[in-house]
Amino acid sequence: MPSINHIELRVASVDESEKFYDPLCEYLGYEKHHRMKASILYRSKEGIGDLILVRTRKAGHGKSYDKEAPGFAHLAWNAGSRQEVDSLYELLLKTNAVVLDAPCEMTYSPGYYAVWFQDPDGMKLEYAFTPMQNPTIQEEFRRLKAKTASKKK
Repeated sequence: MPSINHIELRVASVDESEKFYDPLCEYLGYEKHHRMKASILYRSKEGIGDLILVRTRKAGHGKSYDKEAPGFAHLAWNAGSRQEVDSLYELLLKTNAVVLDAPCEMTYSPGYYAVWFQDPDGMKLEYAFTPMQNPTIQEEFRRLKAKTASKKK
């Protein structure tokens, strides 16, 4: 599957979103590439995977994000370790972000560890350490898989 080139999120207030996304994007390895009146472009320091925030048009005002409606459900970024998930959680607490679920392990796959939170418009975001899906940490995945297998015996 090709990598994602960019993601554009529609926001009610670029100013409010900027306060939230600036520290988040800095932590995740993005830099603010440009800021205009109605939009912000955060560019990945690795060069691929831009995050674009654009103010909604008048027709979108007064509507709120609904994760159960057709369309966008949530956005998840890859973490390189459980410690990175925990560090982002601490940043979210310092910035008074809405945390939906504190860091915890999930049964989606061995070692899946994530934190879930919301942006100012209520869009659900996630930062997840998923060793099974990350080829650079296959050794950790094998360790977790062996641990899971020994528990079943």
